[in-house]
Amino acid sequence: MFINLLFDAVLCYILLYSMSNVVLYPVVHLNNEVIVLLGCENPRLQDQRINSVLTYIETTTSPVTLYLSGGSKYGNTESESSIMQRRIHKLHPNVNIYIDPESKNTVENFVNLNNWIQQTNNPISKVIIATSDFHKERAEKIFNLIVDEIEPEWNLSTSNCDWCWDAEATHMKNIQSDIKKALSR
Repeated sequence: MFINLLFDAVLCYILLYSMSNVVLYPVVHLNNEVIVLLGCENPRLQDQRINSVLTYIETTTSPVTLYLSGGSKYGNTESESSIMQRRIHKLHPNVNIYIDPESKNTVENFVNLNNWIQQTNNPISKVIIATSDFHKERAEKIFNLIVDEIEPEWNLSTSNCDWCWDAEATHMKNIQSDIKKALSR
């Protein structure tokens, strides 16, 4: 009897230990909120976005899945989504997290998100997009051109980056060509 209990305990330990090192891509359940946190290569702006999402997680009673989107723009550093995952996982180890380490811009963020949504077996009840306040107009326009039948909510971090606001005018002019380029890959 003691040997059987010991064997069961060791087996449970091995299973739990081995699963702690596995990245699980969560199944989205009915009535599940998905928070899409868009990456940013500027660490200060990224921290603002992460902090905004952390505040949301700590104040909601609904179960959430995080979809962290952002690759490495130049391919030679750790992806933005991996950095965000590590930081969030330290504070909230039980939150379901899916990372998209491939996308390198807002269009790719939403193309990959749309593919992920299409692959889930259950409908998603709510999508909340977390980004910077200056980025909302462009992100919303791109999202609406790529993702069908979902009206997102927004979780915006506040930015005092003047050049960011100014640069958005240029980025807005490139939306159609950016989408065409991303979809042709």
